[in-house]
Amino acid sequence: MRFNRADREVFGVGTLVFALLAMMFAFIALVTAGQAYSRSNDTNARVTKLESGGLLGNSAKVTLEEFTITPHPALVKSGAVTFDVENVGSVTHEMVIVRAASLSALPKVTKKGERSVGAVNEEAIREADKIGETGDVPARTHVTKTFNLTPGTYVLFCNIDTANGDGTVLNHFKQGMSATLTVI
Repeated sequence: MRFNRADREVFGVGTLVFALLAMMFAFIALVTAGQAYSRSNDTNARVTKLESGGLLGNSAKVTLEEFTITPHPALVKSGAVTFDVENVGSVTHEMVIVRAASLSALPKVTKKGERSVGAVNEEAIREADKIGETGDVPARTHVTKTFNLTPGTYVLFCNIDTANGDGTVLNHFKQGMSATLTVI
């Protein structure tokens, strides 16, 4: 099949437009990849700077109080991580640590029983994700514990139930006593 001159010109212009669009999209992809690579390098440089300056270490101070858990810092290096847990509150608390993507990923109690509805169902957590706990930390005391942590996200929480004078039970986790910790 032979094309006439007008058809060849249309085909040539179409080919040129297609080539220009392909080059433009390739350039945009190259710029996007370069920016992602730069951000990754910037992040790695910041982590290295924190490590070399002693700001990123293998220990964290954790403050327990009605009804908060606050890790200082919330970012630590993997390996043996030592937690200095201080209860500055007026009632007994605990710190349970589990590997979980977020607070919402924790299994919750759904039926009234040994624990309050909405408390963390610790029995439903996979054994591999259970790291450990401090045990009860009485008011105005502290305890030090060391756990071996691999890189990832961990949730710290207090799952203690406190009986109120009116016969109701107050679960500390349900009151917001939880936090996340990132290990790199």
